[in-house]
Amino acid sequence: AAVPARLWGGRSRCAGHLELLFAGTWGSVCAEGWDPAAARVLCRQLACGRPRLIPAACGSTAAGAAPAVLRRVQCTGQEPDLEHCILQPGNPSPCPTDR
Repeated sequence: AAVPARLWGGRSRCAGHLELLFAGTWGSVCAEGWDPAAARVLCRQLACGRPRLIPAACGSTAAGAAPAVLRRVQCTGQEPDLEHCILQPGNPSPCPTDR
């Protein structure tokens, strides 16, 4: 099954806060579990070209973002979409903040 993704709050459909639909709930991914390879796959899935910066929320609620539903999204960067990546569910605890 596909993992729907959306970016919201940005100036275009290819900008904004990342949310994924996982186990029936829209939520974010901890920043510690999101990397440039995952961003490449997301941008390919959304037909948004090359990624620049895709910040991810960390902790239970960050800057109005949905609670984290995935601890980590592990991709090689070659996958056609996020459902082919390794998805680790769960809200990180404790979740380190970005510096």
